[in-house]
Amino acid sequence: MHNDRSKPMNKKARISFIISHAISVAVGAVMFAIAINMFLSPSETVIGGATGIATVLNILFNTPIGMMIMLINVPLIIINWILFGFKFLIKTIIGLAASSIVTDLLTFLPVLTDDRLLCSILGGLFMGVGLGFFFSKGYTTGGTDLISCILKRKFPNMSNSVLIFIVDMIIVIASAIILKDFNDIFYSIIAIFVGTVCIDYVIGGINSATLALIITDKPDEVSNMILTVMDRGTTLLSAKGGYTKKDKQVVMCVVKKSQIYDLKQNVNLISADSFVIFTNASEVRGSGFETESL
Repeated sequence: MHNDRSKPMNKKARISFIISHAISVAVGAVMFAIAINMFLSPSETVIGGATGIATVLNILFNTPIGMMIMLINVPLIIINWILFGFKFLIKTIIGLAASSIVTDLLTFLPVLTDDRLLCSILGGLFMGVGLGFFFSKGYTTGGTDLISCILKRKFPNMSNSVLIFIVDMIIVIASAIILKDFNDIFYSIIAIFVGTVCIDYVIGGINSATLALIITDKPDEVSNMILTVMDRGTTLLSAKGGYTKKDKQVVMCVVKKSQIYDLKQNVNLISADSFVIFTNASEVRGSGFETESL
């Protein structure tokens, strides 16, 4: 009887899950396309990554930006597939395909302004919001994310954010040299900065990580899930219910912002009545959260 009642709920949750992901991918792809077609490409603002390279190729040879983003990512996807497995890349492939296809489909969007400063700000804003929607559900659009995963094996003590920044700046500087316009660097930095801030706000905060406190009747199962599925460490804290006076264990862990959604979903699957608290962690040092000083 219990199982019969749970099936409709599971089906409803599955449908809700699919719809929420589809909406996030669709909104993210449209925002991504608006950023490129209405602001970044018309103003020749290069933001780094595969998108930046595709923008340069579009300026030089009038090639479709979306298609070039996909082609540039193919070798990166193959290398990451070999190194980390196909499961690691499924959401990247979905995010990459959606953003690239929609970008080429919406090339008819009007150019609202020819002011390069305004284009860099608005382009970064729409790009950041779009990527924020992708990241909030665990999707990426490839590019420097994939490159950083490869470089991480060569430079394990460097954080992914530092590696991504270095790669992006190399692409931005190279594009300025190729296009013979060093003013591009100034506008590119503005767009990248605005985009980064918007990404952080969309996916839940401006800090580098999130501290999660999980009060659950199944602390061992939740802790094991975090350790094995999410590859994050946990600490079990002893506590006592203020009302029930019963002894409890609280699972404490620190996750990246892009992992918040997966953590909530996985905890809910183990124990739907768990009480989860998230708070921003302004600085985290340790395995998985390396800083330059480590």
